Amino acid sequence: MESKVVETFSEYIQEIENMDDGAELMLYRGQVTKGNLLPSICRDKPEVDTTQEEKEMLSELRRMGNSLVTDPSISDWDLLVVAQHFGMKTRLLDWTSNPLAALWFACNDWKGGDTHVYILPADEFLSKSKKGPFDIGGTRVIRPSLNNPRIISQHGWFTAHKYSNKTNKFVALEKNKEIKKAVKEIKIPSRNRSDMLKSLDRHGVSSRTLFPDLEGLCKYLNWKHGNA
Repeated sequence: MESKVVETFSEYIQEIENMDDGAELMLYRGQVTKGNLLPSICRDKPEVDTTQEEKEMLSELRRMGNSLVTDPSISDWDLLVVAQHFGMKTRLLDWTSNPLAALWFACNDWKGGDTHVYILPADEFLSKSKKGPFDIGGTRVIRPSLNNPRIISQHGWFTAHKYSNKTNKFVALEKNKEIKKAVKEIKIPSRNRSDMLKSLDRHGVSSRTLFPDLEGLCKYLNWKHGNA
């Protein structure tokens, strides 16, 4: 996997431009952890097949959340996106088509240390199947319905992962035989994270814009006044 280290905002922008291989859809993910590009349902124990548990959780969400999810005809895909948005562990991994949003999520993470942005040219991995989330043939990029303000503001996309019966585990993207050669990495040293967030704020990217609600504004004010 190609990896670069950047220390300034301008270097980051330059690397993003350099890594553009002409793909129509480029996706980005910011995280403190190096690699391990797996969704929350299997990140700690990828060898555990959670498929049946996930189906039951989604069914229970549909039943118990009937008064909260008001569209009775919502598809399993869209319900899975809602579940991910509100904190349920799913087989979806969050990405964004906005490289500045990815940089913010990387640098704003409460965990200390160096941080990373991953880049995926996604054209050839975009799912065109009408199958449900538990029936897709392999890891695929999912175009979500823009069904809430946060996913719109964050330019949200997802990769949907599948338990592999061949390897008896969920396979991280950077180890996936089909996808790993496409994934690239940008590393931001810990000492540069604060300056990156200040530069992002100057360019209109902050919790106030990525979370367009009262919670996002309050978090922004905490950060702006040194109380984050």
